[in-house]
Amino acid sequence: MPAYYPVFLDLRGRRVVVVGGGALGEEKVERLLEYGAKPVVISPDLTPVLSHMAQSGEFTWLERGYEVGDLEGAFIAIVADTSDPAVNDAAYAEAKERNVPLNVNDVTHQCTWIAPSVVRRGEVIVATSTGGASPALARKFREELAGTSRTGSRHPVMDYADLTPILSYARTEILRKGIKITPDHWQACMEDDLVDMVREGRNEEAKMTLMSRLMLGAECDCTEGTCKMWEDLAVPSDGAHATSAAT
Repeated sequence: MPAYYPVFLDLRGRRVVVVGGGALGEEKVERLLEYGAKPVVISPDLTPVLSHMAQSGEFTWLERGYEVGDLEGAFIAIVADTSDPAVNDAAYAEAKERNVPLNVNDVTHQCTWIAPSVVRRGEVIVATSTGGASPALARKFREELAGTSRTGSRHPVMDYADLTPILSYARTEILRKGIKITPDHWQACMEDDLVDMVREGRNEEAKMTLMSRLMLGAECDCTEGTCKMWEDLAVPSDGAHATSAAT
């Protein structure tokens, strides 16, 4: 896993290429516009929200798939739709040739930058990253810092960094098995006792405990998009405005 250099970029007036016009592409474009970027979205189709924004001239839309040459003049680039590995590979090759910093969503080995998990209050921004090892842990940090966590914790937030190896292991296993676990279920499984186990050197027990909890989410009867374990936790308190991360 590479050690990423933390940096804040001034994107005002900069050309940022986003490949993909789905839900994730929508999230990326909205965030880029918030920071003054000039997004160029490459996608055969768009979400209704992006379609309306394109008609309003908020960004440039190339109504087609990615083609080699599309990264010319880009300050940074994001592949938000990673459903076609051939496109991911081609974008990665072009970005490398042109020295364009590239983020390929959830394909860490093709990223030369990753989006941190961000908490913002006024002009103060706190960004955290797990180096792509665990999006669930990045969200945990964001919600703890923002005061919006449902779970709460008796541990200082940085103690949860000790869970990175077992969370990375579990994520790899879940992906290898082809199992879908909702993001909320991941959060519901990350309890204080896992931190206790790891800090006491009981790493294997922590791994097995986490995997057992995660597998409940693979066979539960929760409704689409809802995790009952998560909903049963305390309602979050009001906190800072929190935004999500990419890889």
